Amino acid sequence: MAKRVSLRVFRVNLAAGGTATGVAVAVALLVGAIPAQSAPSATSGVAGPTSTGTGTPSPTGTPSQTPAPTTTTPDDRLLPDLVALPAGKAYVQRRSDGRRLRFESALGNVGDGPIEVRPNNARPCPAGQHNSTQIIYRDANSNARYNLRKDTSFVRHRAGCMVFHPAHDHWHFKASARYTLLKPAKERRVVVSARRKVSFCLRDSDRLPRRYGTWDDRESYGRCSQHSPQGISVGWMDVYQNFLAGQALRLPRRLTPGLYCLETVVDPIDQLAESDDTNNSSVRALRINGDRVKVRPAARCKRQEGTS
Repeated sequence: MAKRVSLRVFRVNLAAGGTATGVAVAVALLVGAIPAQSAPSATSGVAGPTSTGTGTPSPTGTPSQTPAPTTTTPDDRLLPDLVALPAGKAYVQRRSDGRRLRFESALGNVGDGPIEVRPNNARPCPAGQHNSTQIIYRDANSNARYNLRKDTSFVRHRAGCMVFHPAHDHWHFKASARYTLLKPAKERRVVVSARRKVSFCLRDSDRLPRRYGTWDDRESYGRCSQHSPQGISVGWMDVYQNFLAGQALRLPRRLTPGLYCLETVVDPIDQLAESDDTNNSSVRALRINGDRVKVRPAARCKRQEGTS
């Protein structure tokens, strides 16, 4: 009723040609009788309140918006963790086209799940190559360890292309490793020789040395074939013997006798998903004098490690 009386007074004053004072009084009565509205946002461009839906009442009587709870999907992937073992069994091979440093290397897995890749035609690759899919198993019982019988669900991750090896009659994972022979330098890397990409069939060759840890996972990836999955089980390593193709670096004809650092980097172009990328390199200190090679203390080359 108060609203109607104030409005009637306002109209009467205007019709009678009321004074400015009378008009101001009427307006004041009118404003006081109407509840205040929320001011429009300076950026919304919409007059009046803009929140909708249910919420918790605020002390002023207007509902406050309840923020939607943020949900995150737990990462239950059992990721592998690749490690590069220092090269070993190095020697100098003389050939008609020069000398080569031959050596053995190994790629190990110290992660929560296996490294597994499968050749397929899911994505296009250059002629003579197949698409490579990494299989990452999921932790069914939430114990953060891979179990062959329980952890059967998986997700896929594209891992580049695989190249066919005619002599071996199976596919090789492309860019498994990279080898570099360096001079030990404090300020910059001096490359003596390099082999940027080496491809291999991934399999369980032997268990990792105990200094890397202890695991009881059984051997799961054996002889490679054209269609079989390839991989390395947790606690295992794939060893590449020094007589295999790719396990050599050409030495300069006038190589100065002295200390050199043989660096191994696994997954050099980052094709595989893993839990830690900081341990993918290792360095072996070698003293090369003519055709003689001797292993030296690793500390002589440690400053080279991880700088690639």
